[in-house]
Amino acid sequence: MATYSRRRDDESGEPVEDDDAGIPHDPRDDVDPLDLPEEEQLVYDLSDWPTGVHAEVVEALAEAGIVHAWLGTDLVIHERHEDRADLVLSDIERRHGLPSGEDGDASVPREPGSEIEYDLGDWAAPARALLTAQLIEADLAFRWEGSLLVTAADAEERVDAVLDGVEDTIATDGLPEGEDDLEESAFSALFVAVDDLASHPNDRDAILRLNELFERTEPGPVPFGVHPAAWERILDQVSDLLDLSLDSDDAGDVRAEAIEVREVLRPLV
Repeated sequence: MATYSRRRDDESGEPVEDDDAGIPHDPRDDVDPLDLPEEEQLVYDLSDWPTGVHAEVVEALAEAGIVHAWLGTDLVIHERHEDRADLVLSDIERRHGLPSGEDGDASVPREPGSEIEYDLGDWAAPARALLTAQLIEADLAFRWEGSLLVTAADAEERVDAVLDGVEDTIATDGLPEGEDDLEESAFSALFVAVDDLASHPNDRDAILRLNELFERTEPGPVPFGVHPAAWERILDQVSDLLDLSLDSDDAGDVRAEAIEVREVLRPLV
């Protein structure tokens, strides 16, 4: 059993037939996977895989001709590539001895020196949001641990280039006038509301506050510096959290979901 998980599956649970093997080019591969309709996206959660292995995933998918994109540690492909992507990822999992998440094993330990951390605690939320969008655009795997940006050590030069580019952009153009406080406020408000629900799961007032904030935020514009697909996924997670908090009497489930959403929002606050 692979450690990665699909966030969206075919409703029947059956593998999707891939009729495109051997065809040199398909027009659907001209579309960025992040821009695909949600029902055509297949998302693998590779957050438990070392970022060094992510680089191997990129190379293996390129060799297999599978167009892909990254959203942090989420790998996004077109659903029609599912069977071939499963084979590629299963082979990498087997060669690296990655444990099965369903067996309750701990995540594979990170080898010393395989990852590099950037302490961006002094970066404002809009700057971190812009950096996140640029890392996604550059097809670089990464994850946030609070204000620490973690990437593969062998991607250091590329990450440094992205960081320098973001700093140059901000130094030259700055953030759009008046938007920095606005966006930071939106992210902060969501973070505080979700954090409140994590501390008080199933509290009706906390649920109503989050729901009111969600209804005001959802129809608004995509925050500056955030990829539209990333923002849509954040809103989807908040919506799922609201549904769970309204339907479930299990405070533990609500708390766990709220903590997960809170950690997604944390680097943007």
